[in-house]
Amino acid sequence: MKQCEPALLQTVQPFKHQFLYRKGQSLFHQGDQVKGVLFVQSGLVKQEINGPKGKPFILRLSGLGQPMGHRSLGSSDCQPYSSTAVEDSRICFIELDFFNNLLKKSESLRQALLKIYLKEISETETKLLHIAHHSVREKVATVLLELCQVYGYEDAGNGIRIQVDRQEMADLAGTTKEQVSKVLAQFTREKIIRFRAKHFKYFNIDGLQRIADGAEKEIAMAIAV
Repeated sequence: MKQCEPALLQTVQPFKHQFLYRKGQSLFHQGDQVKGVLFVQSGLVKQEINGPKGKPFILRLSGLGQPMGHRSLGSSDCQPYSSTAVEDSRICFIELDFFNNLLKKSESLRQALLKIYLKEISETETKLLHIAHHSVREKVATVLLELCQVYGYEDAGNGIRIQVDRQEMADLAGTTKEQVSKVLAQFTREKIIRFRAKHFKYFNIDGLQRIADGAEKEIAMAIAV
């Protein structure tokens, strides 16, 4: 929420509560009463909903500065998804009544929250299209690109050590853990990625982007014609 004016941020300081959530600990569950808005100060949190037969589907991973619980503001008193710490995370909590009062007083806060809403809607729509129409390779490539962004991967760095396990990658991609492992092995043989356990040492970002965009499919169709 960097778009908010400094005076507003100073107003919030006395009303902020900070909590530490350990890996695997739940922040709230789908259907819980909304008590406030949360922001990630450090660590990583997953937002997920229950799909058919109770199978979880991860909507997104939330990192530094990203809000949670804001989706219900003004429309519902229940959480639309569950939130769980993927790794040890420090969370800032602001009570609902106080946050709603801030929204009424601050146009910049309303605009910042609106941008987040629109971005999340766009990302969710794109994810659903990927799951419905893309191959498993394309889905896994998309998840790897998301992890690169969340963990701040840089070509010149030492790679990234992720806390997301194979099942969570599968829940992000809308596939199975076995399929994820199979595709990761393919990408390794093709030298698109290089990893050991949860330490990903190298990503061919351009290669992953081409796969995620369906370029492989287009090439195959062109050859077939």
